[in-house]
Amino acid sequence: MHFATGIWLFALIVLPLLWLTVKVADGRARKRTERLFGERAAAHREDWNPRVRGWRRFLFLAGIFWLILALARPQWGASEVTVTQRGRDVVVALDVSNSMLAEDVTPNRLERAKAELTTFLRRQADSRVGLVLFAGAAFVQCPLTADYGTAEIFLQMAAPDMISSQGTALASALEVSRELLISGRPEGASSDFQAILLVTDGEDLEGDWEEQARACRRDGITVIPVGIGEETGGLIPLTDDQGRAAGFLKDDEGQLVLSRIDLASLEQLASIGGGSTFRVGLDGLAGERLRAVLERLGRQDFEQRQVTRWQERYPWFLGLSLLCLSLAIVVRSRRLLPAVAALFLVALVGVQPASAQVVRPGWADSVERGREAYASGDYETALQEFETARAQAPDDPRLSLAVGETLFRLERHEEADREFVRARQLTDRTDLRAESLYNAGTNALAQGDAGQAIEHLRESLRLEPDRPDALHNLETALLMQQQQQQQEQQQEQQEQDNQEDQEDQENQENQDEQQQQQDQQDQQEQDEQEQQQEQQQDEQQQDQQEQQEQPSQEEIDKEQALQILKALDRDEQELKRSVQKRLRGGGSQSGKRW
Repeated sequence: MHFATGIWLFALIVLPLLWLTVKVADGRARKRTERLFGERAAAHREDWNPRVRGWRRFLFLAGIFWLILALARPQWGASEVTVTQRGRDVVVALDVSNSMLAEDVTPNRLERAKAELTTFLRRQADSRVGLVLFAGAAFVQCPLTADYGTAEIFLQMAAPDMISSQGTALASALEVSRELLISGRPEGASSDFQAILLVTDGEDLEGDWEEQARACRRDGITVIPVGIGEETGGLIPLTDDQGRAAGFLKDDEGQLVLSRIDLASLEQLASIGGGSTFRVGLDGLAGERLRAVLERLGRQDFEQRQVTRWQERYPWFLGLSLLCLSLAIVVRSRRLLPAVAALFLVALVGVQPASAQVVRPGWADSVERGREAYASGDYETALQEFETARAQAPDDPRLSLAVGETLFRLERHEEADREFVRARQLTDRTDLRAESLYNAGTNALAQGDAGQAIEHLRESLRLEPDRPDALHNLETALLMQQQQQQQEQQQEQQEQDNQEDQEDQENQENQDEQQQQQDQQDQQEQDEQEQQQEQQQDEQQQDQQEQQEQPSQEEIDKEQALQILKALDRDEQELKRSVQKRLRGGGSQSGKRW
């Protein structure tokens, strides 16, 4: 006999403690009764029988004991069953050249690639994997195996010093990987289920990889290039014998070597090899796109194993538990005897005989292990177990919910949201749709998308109004939305103030510019006036000089006029005297005295 969920057996420790607690409580109650009613108080109580009371408690504890054993799922009666493993073969060809030490991705290309590949291996459930390391040459580090733990150990050992010949020989890596897949192919089997996952920075220094890629394609092997690194490139660090930093790698001319990812070569390799190109850090190796590419390869029977299948025996223990609890109720009150008898008959009808085998889905064990890992906080293991179960039952919405909740715990919010959408698409049950909407709203809330969170949570509450957790998260989302709106208003006000300040500054600059132009114009006019004044002064000075150099015509005319006026005055005086003489009466005289 063994127990499928033996962790429940630890609950048996509670039974002695519960029995001791009941005994202590009885003693205290008896003493209080004796203080109130005397030492013979128990004899005067109706329906008081200490023996019946003891049997009732014994049956109650016995019922709990058998219930705990039923929860532990006892199993016996093993049988050998032949299980055929179906899946695909994937060889991981990892570049371990010195260029993989470049730190353009954190912490460096090689460590980042190993971390992504570890996650990829942990998510595999139905494949055999192999590992090939290459630089200037290539060799098989781990043959095809379904033991992912061993493959992960070999992966963590990968380092540039494992290969003395440095460089990046993609042709050698493809050739060794192809030979490994062909050697592990069952006789008469097709080759469409085999693939090479080539993880490199794409800087091929040897050439001739196109022919090897065509050879893989002819043999039915799909080549999936996975690039790592940045197009801007990175320097290759060096270390001394003691592991301390010793600068960066330089070429023969003393120039620093800058390693860049060669995306063009990877795209060409994917085109020839029939695969798709991936980028570490963008697509990742644990996403749905790579899973979809591998699913298209199909599956093949490549291993048969003998496994032990145990028969479930917990229904007997469950029946004993119901029997004891029913008897405890019957002993306590005879009035409940008909109801308890009916309940006991129903329990007996529902219990299966020991010879019958309980039908359980094949993925139930994976779900149990996933729940245990989730409860203990090991979300990576829980995710692997839940995805293993979902691969066997892809149309079960509960498994999509479990995968989505685990991804949420791992803070992979976009993948979790896709799982919640998938769960809603697979079911019409109100409770599952409400749970999926609640999880989607909580996931959006964790990403800071308050509007999406409010929409999902309100829809969840519409389906199930009595959910305090959804109400609490909805209040949190509304508060977050209010804060975001306030921040947006403050930002808009700040932008408006900045714009007004900028306009004021531009207006001030325009006014200053206009004032400067006006000042320049006034200065120019003043300069012109000064020039005109200077010119006039120069002309006046020139005229004065000319007047000084020769007699003025006006002055000459003025002297002649004075002489003429004086002559006229004399003539007029003589005329007046002549007229006066004539008026006095004298004769005409000639004026002569002879």
